[in-house]
Amino acid sequence: ENTFNVIKLDKAHIQVKKMTAMINGFLNVSSFEAGKIYLNEQTFEMNALLNEIVEEVTLITASHNMVVLSCPTVSVKADRDKIGQVINNFLSNAVKYSRPGSTIEVACIQVDGSARVSASDEGLGIEKEHLAKLFQRYYRVNNNNHISGFGIGLYLSAEIIGRHGGRIWVESEPGKGSTFYFSLPVKQ
Repeated sequence: ENTFNVIKLDKAHIQVKKMTAMINGFLNVSSFEAGKIYLNEQTFEMNALLNEIVEEVTLITASHNMVVLSCPTVSVKADRDKIGQVINNFLSNAVKYSRPGSTIEVACIQVDGSARVSASDEGLGIEKEHLAKLFQRYYRVNNNNHISGFGIGLYLSAEIIGRHGGRIWVESEPGKGSTFYFSLPVKQ
């Protein structure tokens, strides 16, 4: 019975975290639209943040194989927590839209004076006509898979990356998976 209670508490804790994230997401949308978002910029190493977030997500989600492909030491000046939210969003979407047991590959490379982070899944993939709209507020691809969410995660991610002078985009092939990217200027 004790084990059963621990499992129930764990599940309740996960639900509370999801609700908190959703509420914070809605509050962030309001703040962005009111132009009141505060960026607490600091210099940090992208590879350290990426590994930290992958480790956290792996602890919560044992259903997928998370592999960090490459990640040289690259310093950026940005709001570490908010960039962490973007990476977290990429990974939770990859988990949500790909089958259990599949691999999610995460990478970070330095390209043309930018740190480029990517998360690739072997999931459902996205039709071409939806790609450009994915980062709009409340936009959800209706593919009859009944996946929960409010369509604000990618919108907030795009707003966060945009406020940092970065770029966010996606490449996808239906039935083969998706790769979400963002890039931020490297700290000189």
